[in-house]
Amino acid sequence: MISDLKAAIFDIDDTLFDRNGAQREVVHLMVQEFPDIFAGIDEKTIAEAFLESDRISTQEFNAGSSVDETRTLRGKVFLKILGLSEDFAEKIMGMYVKSYPTVNAPVRDAKSVINHLARKFRLGIVSNGSPDAQYRKLEILDIKHLFDCILLSEEIGIRKPDPRIFWKAATLLDKKPEECLYIGDFYDSDMVGAKKAGMQACWFNPNRLRPSRVDVRPDFEISALGEILRILDCE
Repeated sequence: MISDLKAAIFDIDDTLFDRNGAQREVVHLMVQEFPDIFAGIDEKTIAEAFLESDRISTQEFNAGSSVDETRTLRGKVFLKILGLSEDFAEKIMGMYVKSYPTVNAPVRDAKSVINHLARKFRLGIVSNGSPDAQYRKLEILDIKHLFDCILLSEEIGIRKPDPRIFWKAATLLDKKPEECLYIGDFYDSDMVGAKKAGMQACWFNPNRLRPSRVDVRPDFEISALGEILRILDCE
């Protein structure tokens, strides 16, 4: 029940941090940084190629690839889609890794939602991602200090949807799993993992996607992050 909730735990990418928006901004910087590499290709085409390479490489990451392997694959696929030499991959991805987490790209209302919830709930982060990027994103969004625990898969060696990463968050927050609400956008790792861990789950689904599974159902579904305040009676 909602009245039993004492902690809210969030995903980062595409829940608090607008990953696609940040990537489009970095692509713009890439075009400016490497005009010779991308000569004759319009920026929209470059951005779409990068987003597709990110989708493909993220699938490999979720299947078990390391962060470094994922980044290398992303660069090579990106250039291949554009018909460019993979020899540029290291240079381009080096620039991406440096620039991407410094982009101030909050999901709409992210900062105000976290500020509101921090007055009433213990707050946590559970994210599949690398510390060099994820901590910086939270700092740029100016919300890192509001979380009582931050668990990143590449620091602790456990990735969502493994319930152990959710249980560890509950333990660090000094709450039972059933007292925690997990909010995330990715059904297979966020909703499935949270429910397996015994938490309540809220699916942030701004694109109105259909659930990828029928055997696991979130307790709530929202299309705007601010809706979580109504659910938790924090308006």
